Amino acid sequence: MTETAIGDDVVRAALVEACPGVRVGGIRRLDGGHTSRQWVADTDEGRLLVKTPVRDPDPEHLRGLIAATRRAAEGGVPVVRFRAFVPRSDRLGAPLLVQEFQEGTPAADAWDGMDGGQRLAFAAELGRLVGRVHACAGDWYGDVLGTVKYPDARAFLHAHIDGKLAQAPGDLTSAGRDRLGAALHRAVDAVGGDDGARLVHRDMWPPNLLLRDGRIVCLLDFEHGKYADRFMEFGKLDEHVFAGFAEGRAAFLAAYDEVCPLPADWPARIRLGNAIHSLATCVYFRRWNPRFAARYAAELEEWLAGSA
Repeated sequence: MTETAIGDDVVRAALVEACPGVRVGGIRRLDGGHTSRQWVADTDEGRLLVKTPVRDPDPEHLRGLIAATRRAAEGGVPVVRFRAFVPRSDRLGAPLLVQEFQEGTPAADAWDGMDGGQRLAFAAELGRLVGRVHACAGDWYGDVLGTVKYPDARAFLHAHIDGKLAQAPGDLTSAGRDRLGAALHRAVDAVGGDDGARLVHRDMWPPNLLLRDGRIVCLLDFEHGKYADRFMEFGKLDEHVFAGFAEGRAAFLAAYDEVCPLPADWPARIRLGNAIHSLATCVYFRRWNPRFAARYAAELEEWLAGSA
């Protein structure tokens, strides 16, 4: 079903299909992300968020989101609660997820209104939040549902890098894809101890952090959540939070370390995690919006030069 064909009446019918007996009032379309369409419905159960995927119609993708979110909830992470899941909605012809709608302001929208002290407090609170996510241990590396499992961090990282390189063109960097891949694999082999699989969000940036009264009240959208090497998480944080607020990084790391202690080799592991983030993001933008890819290719060039 095309986007223009989805009217409020169709969404209303799909919501009633998923939640029999619910009384639905007004419905409004949200300006969602690139991977899903979303609507907010006023109901007799409160406001509900109705969500259907755009790019990945496999219902297992949403099952993974639900599983990762619930695992985070077990660890004390503030997340949404789910109301219903339909693997294939008759009305939409696609998977449908219904969850509570959380009121609040995305951190991306609140940032400009924060003073220096508020930003430092936010950085520390963010460190504790990410620490709670990473304190959720897994029994394997891979998706939370256990469909694909790896025995240790190195096996997981090697497979992850190979998967991204397989999607990359040969001229991903001036050094070439093969040389970059060899350097990344050497860096994985050089990593020290394995402190176990941890839940990672993998889309940790300000739009997914919901605030009320300046406090983080909800971490949204675990659709990329996995049991993984936790230092893969830091690339997006460094890019979208600390690149423009370097003074907050120490407060973040100190708060994180109190909840989920950092190993002695954490700087090297974060550096590798950031390089893997640059690889994944460069490959993503080469496919979906090539004009943004050059930045991440340059980051890979810089990493490669420092690893020679």
